[in-house]
Amino acid sequence: MTRASTRSLRRWVAVGLVSILAATLAACTGRGGGQLAPDGVFTGAASFGFTFSCERSSASVQTEPPTGRLRIQLSYSDHGTNPLGSGFSVHGTVDTLPPVLESMLCIGQEPPPGGNELIFLGRYRTTTSVPTGFAQGCVSATPLCRFEVIVRDNDRNRAPSSGDFFSIKLSSGTVLESELAPAAVFYARAGVLRSGNLTID
Repeated sequence: MTRASTRSLRRWVAVGLVSILAATLAACTGRGGGQLAPDGVFTGAASFGFTFSCERSSASVQTEPPTGRLRIQLSYSDHGTNPLGSGFSVHGTVDTLPPVLESMLCIGQEPPPGGNELIFLGRYRTTTSVPTGFAQGCVSATPLCRFEVIVRDNDRNRAPSSGDFFSIKLSSGTVLESELAPAAVFYARAGVLRSGNLTID
């Protein structure tokens, strides 16, 4: 790779993927699950579970440490009526990233800024029938469209807590970008957990 292309890639990562980069550097692992309570818009609970990890190289003095691997698994179910209609379930996985970019995100060459928030993006597939308001181009057994999840480990402990925060957005967009285009987001739900626990390390 030429010096010019390296500079171009670094700038693209720093500018184009700032939210992904901040998320993976802020925390290298995240996991948990729980429920969001019904409210005036959503008549049923929402349940979810997730794991997030960047498999970085161990402490190494190599100038080119082994490639890092980004892994994401997400399950999400809305159990009541919602702005789209009836309930549904989706399963999310990581976007397919170029090996060089994936490695840059997960090797951890920069010191992490710390914090209790994790933001991750990926692709989802539907695992149940969906309501009429669901984006029809995203009804597939193959991950196509993109999601964004924000989790906050507010209590910073490993015990069950109702104070942690979970947010999800489903988009009809399919292009890898640092954030979801607002016009493409057709479903969004967020709140503090009614039950469960989130852990960010």
